[in-house]
Amino acid sequence: MACDNAASASMTVDAALGRAPGHRSALAAALLVAAAAALILRVVSIAEPLGIDQSLWASAVRGMARGQLLYRDVWEQRPPGIYFTYLLGFSLFGWTPAAIAWLDLLAGTATTLLLWAIVRRLSGATSAAVAAALYAVFTIPSWLYGYGGFLERSVCETFIVVCVGAAAWFAVKFVERPDLILAVGVGLASGAAVVMKPNAGLYLPALLLWMSIYGNRRAGVAHPVRMLAAAALGALLLPALTIAWLWRLDLLSDAKTAVIDFNRFYVGQGFSPGAYAVDFSRAVFLRMKTDPLWLAGGVGSLLALWDLAKRRRLSPAAGLAVIWGGAAALVIVVNGARLFNSYFIQAFPPLAVLATWVLIESARLGRARRVIALATGVLMIAVPVQRSYVGRVLESTRADLEALRGRVDRMTYLERFGGYANGRGYSARANAEVAAHVRSQTTPEEQIFLFSINGAGIYFEADRLPAQRFLRVNFFIPAEFPDPSFTLESVVAELEARRPRYLIFERLNAVSQRGAEMGKAVDALQQNPMLSALLQRYRLEKQIEDFTLYRRLD
Repeated sequence: MACDNAASASMTVDAALGRAPGHRSALAAALLVAAAAALILRVVSIAEPLGIDQSLWASAVRGMARGQLLYRDVWEQRPPGIYFTYLLGFSLFGWTPAAIAWLDLLAGTATTLLLWAIVRRLSGATSAAVAAALYAVFTIPSWLYGYGGFLERSVCETFIVVCVGAAAWFAVKFVERPDLILAVGVGLASGAAVVMKPNAGLYLPALLLWMSIYGNRRAGVAHPVRMLAAAALGALLLPALTIAWLWRLDLLSDAKTAVIDFNRFYVGQGFSPGAYAVDFSRAVFLRMKTDPLWLAGGVGSLLALWDLAKRRRLSPAAGLAVIWGGAAALVIVVNGARLFNSYFIQAFPPLAVLATWVLIESARLGRARRVIALATGVLMIAVPVQRSYVGRVLESTRADLEALRGRVDRMTYLERFGGYANGRGYSARANAEVAAHVRSQTTPEEQIFLFSINGAGIYFEADRLPAQRFLRVNFFIPAEFPDPSFTLESVVAELEARRPRYLIFERLNAVSQRGAEMGKAVDALQQNPMLSALLQRYRLEKQIEDFTLYRRLD
């Protein structure tokens, strides 16, 4: 059924716009070349350093590779999926920051191909090429974010998008040919997303809803109960294997504290429904003004609502975009009060599908729709022109290329990422200098510990293990989480027992009221009475930007 709809849509659009099949093929080819070029431009990002979160996960994975246990010896609150992915990336590409850039590039390429395959089945080859080009071109990190996008690269949402895209592809295939194996595939890919973040479980019921609405119900084969059972079976597989892995290592209790208890506490912090609704609306409105995909998605949402009200139906492509996008919005909301840029990454694929529907398929519904499609297309071009899309992308690409060629000093290049001694909190150069010093002054078996938020990557870059499991100081300062091990007193007791070679304190530069309170507490740690006895065994050795290094006397 989806194939018939795709062929019909393509022929109708061609007739409406006066295009010959040859012109359609040339257009599709040109768009695919644009998509490929946008992906190739990202390759030079392998020169960039690790971002703040990426450093955290890389250090945890390096510890795991050297025998430490997740959640017990290296602690962070994400489910195991991101650590499995990083471990795979480092195993394939080597233990360097470039591995994370390669993972991000592979994920972007996979999502682009999945969108092409999905839309091709639903709306035809031209629409597929449009969707692929829109996604690849308008999700280049150096266009979307500051500092070349290194802070938003290879985050959980990057890989959730791939998993959900794969699930959507299985769903489209199921609608064409209702085989229960395909329903298992929907569940399997959705379960992979859950291993990245539990709230990604919201995508599975959304896709099942779309399958139920648009499915071709052949007798017995695609019965809703059987479809649901097959999808549920697939969805349970990877989470069950992950739980079995944790059980084998006797980490279930530690994982529960991190993934369930701490995240529930974290999400609830500072959450007010009224204030969140205002903040979320502002975040969406800002993106609609500054991002072509969000702009077209907003237009598409209004047109979809109009069609539902007037015609009581949507095409399969529009229906998938709306349901997928609605699920993405819910997942963003469930993440809690903090509206980080990375949370919105998962909205881009359905926005690309919806934008394609506005520009191509919806245009066949009459002259007014063709005018709307044309106006939307013009605005989608005007926004990146006004925001210097080409200049931003080329500037970042040129800087990365110069670094890869060795034409710029590495430390000078790293100052692009957070600056240096500028009070911005994070400095890639400072992290690199601290890591180099520690690596040169210690042996591989010696441990270190950082009272830090932005310096977790020092463990990875120096290849030294943390002497205590918390990779960020804000896990235990302030001591708000109701667990006695999440306190400064408990951390100090462990450090006294393990005697790391270095204690490293970071001076924080917080701007928010809550962050300022925590930052003041962290900045005062060196004078905190709880640390007095411990610091008596250390001497102040070096100050590197915001980092103060103490070396053990013996």
